[in-house]
Amino acid sequence: MQSLKNLDLSNASFEDSDLRGTDFSGSNLTGADFTHARTGMTPMTTAWIFLVALIVSALSGYIAMLAGHTMQEMLASPDVKVRVSGIVTITLVILFILVSMWRGVGNSIRILVIPAAILALIIGIINYSSGLGTGRGMLYLIISLILIVIMFIVGTISRVAAGDLSNILFFIVALAGGMFAQSVGGGIGTLVMALSCAVISKRALKGTKGFESLHKIATYFTQKFGTSFRNTRLTNANFSRSKIHNADFSHADISDVKWRDAKKLNCIIDNA
Repeated sequence: MQSLKNLDLSNASFEDSDLRGTDFSGSNLTGADFTHARTGMTPMTTAWIFLVALIVSALSGYIAMLAGHTMQEMLASPDVKVRVSGIVTITLVILFILVSMWRGVGNSIRILVIPAAILALIIGIINYSSGLGTGRGMLYLIISLILIVIMFIVGTISRVAAGDLSNILFFIVALAGGMFAQSVGGGIGTLVMALSCAVISKRALKGTKGFESLHKIATYFTQKFGTSFRNTRLTNANFSRSKIHNADFSHADISDVKWRDAKKLNCIIDNA
């Protein structure tokens, strides 16, 4: 990260400059020219984040396939109790995803994930101790719920780092599950996870109420790895036709800034 902190850069020209990862914190940028400049994370940082996200996505797709395949086996079981367990499992997963989309991941964890994990553990122990089953289905349910939460986080971070390119991750989830799936249930499970992650990560970056936890994670990555204009003076600065991605303008004086035709994405202004 290039540091240009606490400098007098008034009326400086950064026209057509690549300012990704640059730290201007505390500098005087009054009247500075950022026409057609580019901000955000450095390509190396973006690549590392994306690589880690790809690995987690592939793992999540594989686990989702296992969970979906197991649930399908439970529904097809000749034992009524096993079929009931399968219905309960599918219902919990669907409810978790719906509540996450509606009220946010934090709320769904509190009111569904923790109780569901405890319930799944109890059901698994009962099935195993009574000889009704191996408890594998409940184990996959617990792991799937945990990985869904992780995927929501990874999906949000990847959207911060890679923007629309992050949509590839959600296809990787579905593709990974499809490659390993040997049943309709396994393929559907990964597809549902991929679509859910795409929707929830997008809502989180928009600051939708109920998604504060994911939004805070996105904000952290922007502050940590993006272009920093924290506590700067940007009066009369010109950002015309610039690509302002992952830029932190916290406590910056942006009065009379020219934003004509600037493309802003994942920017922080007054900590919002």
